[in-house]
Amino acid sequence: MNFLEERILKDGIVKKGNVLKVDSFLNHQMDISLFEQMGEEFRRRFEQEKIEKILTIEASGMEKAFCRKTD
Repeated sequence: MNFLEERILKDGIVKKGNVLKVDSFLNHQMDISLFEQMGEEFRRRFEQEKIEKILTIEASGMEKAFCRKTD
């Protein structure tokens, strides 16, 4: 996902304690175009899998995503 890395480098802000802030485009304000690109990438990477849900958790300014595969 080079486009996401590029966006983080462009608009991400490193705060005290090396906390990466991405709330201007991922958390508090969402860039819909970026989310569409991310969705396309998820589909490309997991098109052979039957993904039921994607859950996200924000911890210390970083989002984690977990995919659940069903049989």
